[in-house]
Amino acid sequence: MKKIVFIFVIAFTLVMCKSAKTTTGTTAKAETEVKYRDDFRSASATERNALLKSLKATAANYSVVVLTQNYKGEKITVSNATTKKLYSDYVISNLKTGIAATTRIDNTVDTKIYDDLTKTEIVIKAKDAQKHKYVYVMKKPGEASPFLVTYSNTLRPLK
Repeated sequence: MKKIVFIFVIAFTLVMCKSAKTTTGTTAKAETEVKYRDDFRSASATERNALLKSLKATAANYSVVVLTQNYKGEKITVSNATTKKLYSDYVISNLKTGIAATTRIDNTVDTKIYDDLTKTEIVIKAKDAQKHKYVYVMKKPGEASPFLVTYSNTLRPLK
């Protein structure tokens, strides 16, 4: 009789246990915090023109993505909606300037930025990018929204 009760308790315990859900290979769509600012100190006209020429972003259909703070060597991939990879590198923020990397995007299509460390992806909408020449993306580790995207027509000093 004791064996039957013991077997019943073991069976009941095993039935009540759930296995942990694991997700592999999926990306989480991150809710990003978005700001629109033009009220910070701007770079000189020569610095602005030199950056636009070096990135070949002088045309109106291009915007510049500036990865700013809290990047510590994780792989960041920037691609547009047509799955063309625009930028992929292990990005480290400069503690003095606060700038990690700059790249050019086509602002007529949506652009995705994927963080390989946290497996999160954000989307820069084409309608917002067309209105602004510069898009600043700051990483916010440990917060509900992992990225802060600031749209601006003012280039901050990069040096």
